[in-house]
Amino acid sequence: MDVSVIHLLAIMFSGLSVWVNAETVLGGAKIISLGKTYNAKVPDNTFQNQFLDTHSQPVANLKQHGDKYTFDLTIDRRYAFKPPIRKAPFSSVGEPWPLPKHYRSERGAALNLKKSTFKISVLNKSCDILTEAIKRYKAIIENHIIEEQYDFTYNFNEKIFNDHKKLEETKYSHVTKMADLEIYVAEEDCGYPHIDMKESYKLIVRPHITRLTAGQVWGALRGLETFSQLLFRKRDTEEVYSRVTEIEDEPRFPHRGILIDTARHFIYKNTIRDVLDGMAYNKMNVLHWHIVDDNSFPYKSEVFPKLSEKGAYHSTLVYTINDIKEIVEYARYRGIRVIPEFDTPGHTFSWLGYPEIKSTCYVGNVPIQGPMGPINPAQNETYSFLAKLFSEIYNVFPDNFVHLGGDELHSTCWATNPQIVAFLQTNGGIPAYEARSNAANYINKAIGYYFKRLISTLKTTASEKQQRKSFIMWEDVLKNTGDVPADSILQVWLGRQQNVRALNQRGYRALYSSCWYLDSYKKHVLWPEYYKCDPSPYITEQEEKGKVLGGEACVWTEYITTDTLMSFMWPRASAPAERLWSPKTTTDIVSAQRRLQEQRCRMIYRGLPTGHISGPDYCLRPSGKEDGPLVGSLQETRDTVRGAVKSAAEPSLIADDTLERKQLSLVVLSHYHNYMPLINIMLTLIGVYLILIASKLWKKKFRKNNVCPKLVSLK
Repeated sequence: MDVSVIHLLAIMFSGLSVWVNAETVLGGAKIISLGKTYNAKVPDNTFQNQFLDTHSQPVANLKQHGDKYTFDLTIDRRYAFKPPIRKAPFSSVGEPWPLPKHYRSERGAALNLKKSTFKISVLNKSCDILTEAIKRYKAIIENHIIEEQYDFTYNFNEKIFNDHKKLEETKYSHVTKMADLEIYVAEEDCGYPHIDMKESYKLIVRPHITRLTAGQVWGALRGLETFSQLLFRKRDTEEVYSRVTEIEDEPRFPHRGILIDTARHFIYKNTIRDVLDGMAYNKMNVLHWHIVDDNSFPYKSEVFPKLSEKGAYHSTLVYTINDIKEIVEYARYRGIRVIPEFDTPGHTFSWLGYPEIKSTCYVGNVPIQGPMGPINPAQNETYSFLAKLFSEIYNVFPDNFVHLGGDELHSTCWATNPQIVAFLQTNGGIPAYEARSNAANYINKAIGYYFKRLISTLKTTASEKQQRKSFIMWEDVLKNTGDVPADSILQVWLGRQQNVRALNQRGYRALYSSCWYLDSYKKHVLWPEYYKCDPSPYITEQEEKGKVLGGEACVWTEYITTDTLMSFMWPRASAPAERLWSPKTTTDIVSAQRRLQEQRCRMIYRGLPTGHISGPDYCLRPSGKEDGPLVGSLQETRDTVRGAVKSAAEPSLIADDTLERKQLSLVVLSHYHNYMPLINIMLTLIGVYLILIASKLWKKKFRKNNVCPKLVSLK
């Protein structure tokens, strides 16, 4: 046998092995033979069809690479075919965020909302908050309902495209007209939102009845938001639909917050309003306003005007009392509390306007020029000043809670100040020598004294105004004093959930923020980390009730400006929003990734500057309809893409049904992919066996032609 024949055999069988592996076909509807692929009439196999329908759909899978996450496109899970393409998850259609506590939706039944005639009416108690909410949501229904998302990756195969199209059309197979929305609120509570407000609601969207019921107006607000999220537009139309749905919902935690920092970079009012709208769309209810810090003092006090005159970046970059009242009222209409933070005794460098309350730092016996240090705890004037300032703050911010800060005190300055050292000796019970030579070891006593007296002073101030005020502080405070009032709330930012348990064991309620610092920027998907983080160390919701009040997502603005704040915050903050609202058992990240993709596009379509979340994707804007013919010609574009994909997917190898089928064929079974390694091994072994036989034949021929002549010559 010639060498070329051996090579031909090896190539033929190796090629056959690769051919079977590469050309195993979708749907079990083809037969593979040596050289050609024919369409075959395989008997229907229910299991096979179900298997292929499940595993031949393109999907964006969440992948973890060390401490990084990405979403990667998988075209066909049967082959684990994963092109090097980043792809955001496929969007859900008409699904709510955050996920309700009890949620049932009928996939095959749709209701059509006629925008021209649809009405929202209140059956029982109403007030300005509900009246304004109805106006807002009517505008959203009229102009800002997103359409079901189109995804070109379904075009990679004609069968997949058709199957996906049929699946989409099933939503419209049984359509009835949606009834007008009726709202029933049981109690009147239309003042300012508060920590004990009731946000539960029930929503029924069925043929002939669309009803929202709530105990208080705050629940009606949350229910209206959910109702708006159930709505979607049929692609390339203005027709609005919803699935038949029933929801019974309430929040897991009463405190679901966002911290904004307006001191490192000034944040304009319109951006703060955008933040509040985003919070309402995600059912968050506390704006923690870190309004001043070392870097600037933008709060324009009327009782101490020099605070902003000397401490603000610019005379125009301030918040007047009227500005703040406007923001507080804007938040009220959305069921959002506004809690200010005036951080002391540290983080007060910008309080330059009143140096008499600041401490002077020393090098040896030489004072450093200017009031560089923290608030001075060793003089009565300090507490008189703060009482007057907070009396004004109480009038501007109506919430029952004020955040006093208390974190990151750099106490070295205090340890060098002779007045504070003497104070430690007198009030701290420290021997004179120790106070002078080792003051740094006892500074915690000064911190403890400061907060004990500050809280007492501010409680008295509130009482004189016939107001009830309680305080939130960073967890640092409790390290230095045990005299924090029992009704205070401690916010955990340094440690994990066990810090929450430790605070609870000392009798304090806690908030959690450690895992939700959103201002860190990394070039990979971050939200799964936020989504997986739970603020509670307890196993059940019953155990945590009354101990863990919730948590806050924090956006510090050292490297974020008013122009970039929203795109950093949203939709990242949507992940902690669902964690704080939905039940503890809501942990399905596959469901979350699809709904979060829809929520991102929903916020963009409502006009909010919203950043990326999971990788490459697209979201429409209402203005997109005015940008040119793209939207109107989208169907033509799809038809063109489909034609190109179809041509590329059907090469001339594929023979027509009319051709003869005389060759031996291999029927593809529903579990064919399980047999592929075995088939490859068998074909390889056969190829090796034939090569060995051919080699033996060749050697025999070689001996016959070359050895015998030598023997003859010897004779």
